[in-house]
Amino acid sequence: MRAARLLALLVTIGLLALPMTASPASATPDHFTPHAGPTFNSPIGNTQTRRTIFRKILRSVNSAPHGSRIHFFTWNFLTREGTDALLRAQSRGVTVRIIMDAKNNSDEVPNQPFRRLKNGLRKGNKGIDRKSNLSWARTCQGSCRGKTGSAHAKFFLFSQAGKAHNVAMQGSANLTLASTNNQWNDIYTTVRNKDVYNFWLARFQEAQQDKPLKRPFASARFGATRQIMFPLAGKTRKGKTPKDPVMQLLNQVTCRRATNTANHRTTLRIAPDVIRKERGMRLAQKVRQLWQNGCNIHIGYTVVGVAIGKLLRSQSGRGPVPMKHLVQDFNGDGEFDNYFHLKAMSIVGNVGGDRGNYVVLNGSANWSGLARSSDENLGIYWNKALTLRYQDHLDYWYDNFPKSEPSDTTSNGTTGGNGTTTARRGAVDAQDTGDELVFGSGKNAVLEDGTPYSTTGVNPYAHMDSD
Repeated sequence: MRAARLLALLVTIGLLALPMTASPASATPDHFTPHAGPTFNSPIGNTQTRRTIFRKILRSVNSAPHGSRIHFFTWNFLTREGTDALLRAQSRGVTVRIIMDAKNNSDEVPNQPFRRLKNGLRKGNKGIDRKSNLSWARTCQGSCRGKTGSAHAKFFLFSQAGKAHNVAMQGSANLTLASTNNQWNDIYTTVRNKDVYNFWLARFQEAQQDKPLKRPFASARFGATRQIMFPLAGKTRKGKTPKDPVMQLLNQVTCRRATNTANHRTTLRIAPDVIRKERGMRLAQKVRQLWQNGCNIHIGYTVVGVAIGKLLRSQSGRGPVPMKHLVQDFNGDGEFDNYFHLKAMSIVGNVGGDRGNYVVLNGSANWSGLARSSDENLGIYWNKALTLRYQDHLDYWYDNFPKSEPSDTTSNGTTGGNGTTTARRGAVDAQDTGDELVFGSGKNAVLEDGTPYSTTGVNPYAHMDSD
């Protein structure tokens, strides 16, 4: 078991390469059947490692046969290769439907790959009689299924890809090159599971209407898994206010008397990307409580609010919760060139009354107020092998995250822990007052809500406190 886990981890981080296969552009259709389970990428590996998720999605597109259906909900679609693959799929008789956040295609952000896809799908519909077989690409202003927020979900559905039917992929990765070149991401793939596939297909069909729902929060259990869709708003079918599934999971944790950890303490590995606003504070307070109760906790983050950072780093009681800032900022300008984009958590130990339990959470939702009001996908899986894969992955990058090695740290920047460099400190700890953070660099740089970041006349750190 340890050997298998080590082999999987080495492949994941790019220290061991799998045999190369034909690129998506070289074969139409491809002969690829997506495998079930987790897939990770790293932006600092070789091309294959960076594009592990990207290639899995595109090879599945290229392996979708005539008469099958593709449904993608991705916060951003920005890839020429993706456009080519989806238009080829339509030309061989596949129905293709795409939903994206409108912020990523505007006068300020002229998204040419998306526009070409939208126009190409419309032209490819000529001669198709049945409305149910029409292909299209659409955007939502804010949340598709809620009243505010954003269309932030990232899931990819194939009625058939290769020999696999009812394929559902959900996680933290958008279908963009920035997700391969600037971010650490994950997706979890389910195959031949009609219930899970239909859950996400129903959410897509709701989203394509772009109208607020009375009950936008959706949750269903299928065996040892729970599939969830935000916004975390409205009422449940029983007329109750929906509960935060992340808090529900944390509330099931007992920190001591675990039977499956060496020190009998429950182990939590948390990589939420962003911890901000009131929701982030509530979750951070719970994590702090679990730390005080004796849990073994590591947090790897991209952005944390000032007040939340002070809470988690408090010297009181057991002392600071172990945390590391998982970003690379090569020139110290406060724009994160590479950053950990997963929104995942693994728990091993005393959970839900079982002292030897294993559970992992993944998806698109940050620990933030914006996530609460946005379209977000989450999955919770009670599975030993899967949980250990995520724990190994999060442990590796927590212990081995690469240094930024900035070219200039003397003007505005100060060197922080773990070798990272931050400018004006606002890039690390934003106030919980609506100030925006910069993600990515160059033409990929965006503010937290997805709007483009311009260095001309814009200073998103002007009103941020130092930590």
